[in-house]
Amino acid sequence: MEFIELAELCDKGSSNLAQKDLVFDSGIYPVYGAPGEITKVDFFHQSKPYLGLIKDGAGVGRVMKLPADSSVIGTIQYIFPKENVDLKYLYYLIKYLDLGKSNTGATIPHIYFKDYKKRKVKVREYGEQKHIGQILELIDSHLSAYKTVLEQYDLLIKSRFVELFGDVVLNTLNWPLVKLSAIAEYRIGLTYKPEAVSSSGIAVLRSGNIQNSQLCYEDTIYVNSKVEPKLLLKKNDILMCARNGSQSLVGKVALIENDISNTTYGAFMMAISSKYYVYLFEYFRSQAFRRLISVGSTTTINQVTTRMLNSIVIPLPDLDTINRFALYHSQINKLKFA
Repeated sequence: MEFIELAELCDKGSSNLAQKDLVFDSGIYPVYGAPGEITKVDFFHQSKPYLGLIKDGAGVGRVMKLPADSSVIGTIQYIFPKENVDLKYLYYLIKYLDLGKSNTGATIPHIYFKDYKKRKVKVREYGEQKHIGQILELIDSHLSAYKTVLEQYDLLIKSRFVELFGDVVLNTLNWPLVKLSAIAEYRIGLTYKPEAVSSSGIAVLRSGNIQNSQLCYEDTIYVNSKVEPKLLLKKNDILMCARNGSQSLVGKVALIENDISNTTYGAFMMAISSKYYVYLFEYFRSQAFRRLISVGSTTTINQVTTRMLNSIVIPLPDLDTINRFALYHSQINKLKFA
């Protein structure tokens, strides 16, 4: 079996665009960052489809397939297929290589072309590349349709939440007010050294493992160090991204709905436990909570702290109403995964 270096399949390019310098919504050509499209401007840097690879910060190593007549900001690396290399195939190949997996630690992670250009990949003929790319794109299309269905179910849950509990900001149904700290316990995640990262052991969930309020294990890393029992996740815990360079990621949550073992979470994450977990999970997903944590945010590191959570006062409905909502939540989730 013949292998070649990844650099023989693609070239790199750099962007000097800074998000802070862009005139937002000033044109028709999209500019992309780690979260996806961030604005439209009156110029573009690439006239043909290409790949963008996140080289700094959250999601480092993740690759995106991007359209012609667009650009990326400086935290994204341009990746261009060489002659007789299919773009779709290159996209799925780089995605499979999971280039960001080894870039961990307490500092802001990064990866550059020099770090991965020597990765060995199997040689494929152009026709075979196109065939593989088309099949994988079709699978992605089916997954996207399923994601749309999940989003519709999500809207049903949010609608039921408002129906039962009213506007939690204005407390329109006059529920008793309680401090969040009185009904929930929060635990900051595991700090580990890069040398503890292993191919097996205790799974460590990070911000990239929360996608659309669901757990995604695609970029999971493992550590071979000991983990305190209190830092192991358990069923009904709420996992929250507590710190990130991107304000849009801070406060994102996922509910641990099934029994989970040998799984912890990173230092920039937080686990929240409460007997009112379903109610709190939906509260954390609400615009009310998003507004609370965005107050006083800066362009540097944004975070949710235990002190911030301790200061929050929320309406607490009666247990019967919460249980009715929890039952509805469970029924919708069964439809999601039927």
